[in-house]
Amino acid sequence: MSVRVKAILLFLSLYLGSVALLSFFSLMVIRSTLYKYTLHYMEYQVNPLLDFYKNYYKNPNYYAKLLAEDVVSREIASILVDEKGKVVKRESFLDGEMPEVKVQDIQNMIKVQKGIGNDYAFMVKRVGDYHLILLGKLDSIRDVERQIIFFTALVLVAVSLPASLLAFYFINLLLKPLAYLTEVSRRLSRGELDVEIRKSDSKDEFGLLEEAYASMVERLKSIILWQREFIRNVAHSLKTPLTYIKGQAELLQRNKYTEEELKEVYRSIQLQAEKMGKLINQLTTIMRLESQVPLKVEEVSLNQVFAELEEEYEFIRSSRRFIVEYLDEDVVLYMDKEYFKMALRNLIENAYKYTEEGQEIRLYFRDGCVAVEDRGIGMEHPEKAGELFYREATDKEGSGLGLSIVKLIAQRSGMSMKVESQKGVGTRVSLCYNFKL
Repeated sequence: MSVRVKAILLFLSLYLGSVALLSFFSLMVIRSTLYKYTLHYMEYQVNPLLDFYKNYYKNPNYYAKLLAEDVVSREIASILVDEKGKVVKRESFLDGEMPEVKVQDIQNMIKVQKGIGNDYAFMVKRVGDYHLILLGKLDSIRDVERQIIFFTALVLVAVSLPASLLAFYFINLLLKPLAYLTEVSRRLSRGELDVEIRKSDSKDEFGLLEEAYASMVERLKSIILWQREFIRNVAHSLKTPLTYIKGQAELLQRNKYTEEELKEVYRSIQLQAEKMGKLINQLTTIMRLESQVPLKVEEVSLNQVFAELEEEYEFIRSSRRFIVEYLDEDVVLYMDKEYFKMALRNLIENAYKYTEEGQEIRLYFRDGCVAVEDRGIGMEHPEKAGELFYREATDKEGSGLGLSIVKLIAQRSGMSMKVESQKGVGTRVSLCYNFKL
């Protein structure tokens, strides 16, 4: 059952329930008023006669039976009961209807004195040694009740139809954004990524929901597109080494190589396997960083990190001018040390890869940024640096994931990665952070 139908049913239930409840209480109030009027009418009829007989006759036992006869009218009948509870006289209504009242009911009436029974209104007057019970018809009241019920039902039917139509219209209008979002969700579930989410002009909760949903859909689309591109690039990156290894395996089965050639083939297969292993490790690192697993944040001495990296990359000084600029006053920063060193390793290795022999590579800290700068080939589109699998120099070995990992580590560490590069001049990649000294 849709939300629209549920809302309409809820409205109708509340509407019909409230009308029924109002009608019931109104009927109770009108009935109570009519009952009081009936009793007041009976008092009005009997009191003048009772006063007359009291003034005219001194002995009430003498005129009790006469009074029981005289109070009778089209609306009033009477029953005279003695002290022992025995019915002495019954007088019918003027139309001849004799009230059928059981002895038990008579006793209850004498005890209560005034009220409404199942069929009659009653009132008890003491006349000497007798109880004069006056019975009033309720037919007219019953007729009024039936008319009220009929009229209420008629009004309910007459009002409910247009009220239901109005409710249907306004509920549809109110739930229109929800219906739209439902349709968008269905299209997205079918894989239609070309869905454009309209901007809502409404400022109510549904408008805010549309805005939030539009933002979520855009993020979802970007994630899906990223996943597709990611899978395509991974498949492409793994295809080359796998194809090479598969081809060599077939040739090895056919004994196509000499002993000397086999050594070179084994070495090439190992290199391709290492290339795949490195790619898988890089992908695993990206997945860990994307999964928001908490980092191991600790105090890190920047000079100590520089010293460890200088020792680790001492070998590049045989072909490059690798300069590490230590700080006169050490800086302590709070981050995951291993991830931070991984980011700087990627930057140093990139610099080494894209510089020629004898060119300069510098590692330093300045203006709140740790930077790796080189005088290599530079980049034509530095704004694309950090995109997954993006590579400009296709003639160099690489996966295009190095700077993506650096960017993710910077983001997770509360840093920003800034890439400045000029083709043929060099590149500087800075990781900037508000360090706590």
